[in-house]
Amino acid sequence: MQLKLLQKVFIIFIGITLPLSSFAFTNSAYDYGNYQPITNWNSEDFTHLLNFEISEKDTLLKTTSDTLRSDSIVSDSVKKEKKAFFEATIEYNADDTIVFSLTGQKVFLTKNAFVKYGEIELKAYFIELDLEKKEAFAYGIKDTTGTFIDTPEFKDGAEEFTCKELKYNFDTGKGLVHEIITEQEGGFVHSEITKRIDDKTFYLKNGKYTTCDHEHPHYYVKMTKAKMIKDDKIVSGPLYLVIEDVPMPVGLPFAMFPFSSSYSSGVIVPSYGEEQRRGFNLRGGGYYWAINEYLDLAVTGDIFANGSWGGYVESSYKTRYRYSGNLATEYHSNTYGDKGLADYSESTDFAVRWTHTQDSKANPYRTFSASVNFSTSNNDRNNSQSIQRITNNQKQSSISYSKKWPDSPFSLNASLRHSQNSIDTTISLTLPSMSLNMTQIYPFRAKGKSTNLRWYDKVGISYSSKMENRINTKESELMNSSLAKDWTNGYQHSIPISTNFKLTKDLTLSPTLNYQGVAYTKSIRKSWDQDLNDGDGGVHTDTIQGFNYAHNYSTSASLSLSPKIYGMYTFKESSKLAAIRHVMTPSVSVSYTPEMGVRRSKYYKTYRNDATGTDVEYSMFEGSLYGTPSGAMESGSVSFGLDNNVEAKVRTANDTTGTEEFKKVKIIESLKFSTSYNMFADSLNWSTIRMSGRTKLFNKKLGLSVGSTVDPYKLNANKVKINEFGPRLTNASIDLDFSFSASDAKGESGKGDKDDKSAKPWRDTRYVDFDIPWSFSIDYGWTYSKPTTTSTVRQNIGVTGNVSLTPKWKVSFSTGYDFTDKEVTSSQFTVTRDLHCWQMSFNAIPFGTYQSYNFRINVESSILQDLKYEKKQAWQDVSF
Repeated sequence: MQLKLLQKVFIIFIGITLPLSSFAFTNSAYDYGNYQPITNWNSEDFTHLLNFEISEKDTLLKTTSDTLRSDSIVSDSVKKEKKAFFEATIEYNADDTIVFSLTGQKVFLTKNAFVKYGEIELKAYFIELDLEKKEAFAYGIKDTTGTFIDTPEFKDGAEEFTCKELKYNFDTGKGLVHEIITEQEGGFVHSEITKRIDDKTFYLKNGKYTTCDHEHPHYYVKMTKAKMIKDDKIVSGPLYLVIEDVPMPVGLPFAMFPFSSSYSSGVIVPSYGEEQRRGFNLRGGGYYWAINEYLDLAVTGDIFANGSWGGYVESSYKTRYRYSGNLATEYHSNTYGDKGLADYSESTDFAVRWTHTQDSKANPYRTFSASVNFSTSNNDRNNSQSIQRITNNQKQSSISYSKKWPDSPFSLNASLRHSQNSIDTTISLTLPSMSLNMTQIYPFRAKGKSTNLRWYDKVGISYSSKMENRINTKESELMNSSLAKDWTNGYQHSIPISTNFKLTKDLTLSPTLNYQGVAYTKSIRKSWDQDLNDGDGGVHTDTIQGFNYAHNYSTSASLSLSPKIYGMYTFKESSKLAAIRHVMTPSVSVSYTPEMGVRRSKYYKTYRNDATGTDVEYSMFEGSLYGTPSGAMESGSVSFGLDNNVEAKVRTANDTTGTEEFKKVKIIESLKFSTSYNMFADSLNWSTIRMSGRTKLFNKKLGLSVGSTVDPYKLNANKVKINEFGPRLTNASIDLDFSFSASDAKGESGKGDKDDKSAKPWRDTRYVDFDIPWSFSIDYGWTYSKPTTTSTVRQNIGVTGNVSLTPKWKVSFSTGYDFTDKEVTSSQFTVTRDLHCWQMSFNAIPFGTYQSYNFRINVESSILQDLKYEKKQAWQDVSF
């Protein structure tokens, strides 16, 4: 009774609720029994270490005010001033024993010990809780194998770490930690002794910094002493690199490791290299400026021993739910050879790349996007280190804007386009291209009406217009071009009116009426000038500036028939092949256009050719963007088409109810034939006969595509078509693509025949595992062309593949062969090895114009991306 009363009085005194049912009391020190701390330190030793003094010579860790020396751990005066109870409720528990000391005001928790005070949680095998000093001392133990278990786990809000021993003061938030491992933005910090000042600041002794997540890292940067500011940086004193526990002869007197989760500015370290043509170089060095969380800027440059240099400016931007993009520019001044010698040359190159993407949720009625890739023709060949960019001879750019009006059929599109060929330096610009369109509306149909439509309900009207300003020229002539003389521009719009009538299920009549108009800023006039060509005479063309509008109209009607014809052949029930179905879709359409429209003489003029004595007709808008609108000449044609599809129905198995299961297999996906006949032409009425087909074979592993064109008419001695039948094959092509992988070899079950020794008795998997991931594909192309009497045949084959020899080793390759030119096409060979926290790669282009190699071992993490070894020889280094 007295004991229970004493318990209640003491509980009220310390202000906490204790699980008394498992408590034992003693006036002497707690007997630890066979359990020993990881080290020989006790709580007094930790108190001493927690207050270790920093040497005057230690400029890195030296501080003017170390509040630890006056905290509650060692100051007697502070002890007397502090209250002997916690400000918040403290919770604790243990699976084995909870021993409470009345005289020392200590609680000893053993096995799965747990203490919680506010947001602070501490778990360990053993915890000594000092209620008077508001301190906790924790450690783990070794199991029978000598491995440490139940080591302290500390959590304070978002801060979490695991260590081997810990002493912590709940009042000051300071502590001393033995062998801690923490993660900092992709990096890991190991420390033998860590002094915790607050939840952000730590002092480290004998620390390690690495990006390897192993408890015993493959490599690390050894820091003799350091200061860590959580989620910001580590500032270290003398440090050196250690790989596989072997110290490297590479060290620094001090260093800083930034690992902020937010944007941060800093210096970009250049890479070192050597080229045969430009000499030693430093590439990619500069400064990165994190302007804010939406925008950044990187300014870098290259410098070469022979005086060549290059500059880069790149910026990325992003506004969530609105848009994102990247803008990059570069400028190069290159010098090759020695001045005064025949091989000396200079070049100036530049490039602009811009991508802009609008978020789909930003605006449902307005979009803006950009994909710009503009450069001088030699920029990639002279300055790029990417074989893909070097061999890409075509570049395109596009900036587009579109707008739709809600509850309206109108839409607006505008774009700027660019295309260039780096081989012949031709460039094509369209600045701008604009269009305004109206989707088809039915002006005579009641709103919402969709059934019981009369003929006038099906009358639809639409509108389309476009305007362009373009030029095709050479790169060197672009800046000297004249907008009035060299650029071609114009405006075109059309108003089609159409309807259709279902005469029968498969027969449809479709009459149309179309109005079109064009506007140009210039026209031409032609005349015969006898003074040209040294008095032999010639045609003189005058360009007349001024606004011109031309229009015309036409009408037509078409009748189309497109039925489907099915054919089925079934096999016996004993056959695995159940049936074959053939679907034919023939199509016949007849169109007729009567002669009508604006008189031809309005836009077509004539001049007298004095050399031949004949009148020559020409269009005053000859060479313009959209041509000359002309009235319809009487014409009519009949078009024929036939599409074929063949499928097989194969029996697979019976289900549990005995019902047969079938699988459809496509034999021919599509086989099309088409031609047409012009009823009003005076000769050569038949057009060419076209054939195209495609299918997938061998469980869709082999793709087959074929095509051909047959001209039905003969050629005369002058290689001109005459009105005599003589079918000629003018074009033909065959394309095959085959892909196969390890999963295909195993079969549908995915298990393969690894245990089926009867299937492949030679395959013994006791020593070699053949089930390694691999894949390869083969593309073969064959083309035949004979437009007149001369034929050409081209063949080429391409092979790509990759093999994962082990989970860590991977080999990939790509090559090809051109049978016509009898040469190997661009080939590449790559070997990669995953070294856990490191990666090794070897990439080679073994032959050809761009032969090169690159061997590299580097840390995978981008935090230490400059920790690498690289040996390479770029294509610029090789002399041919």
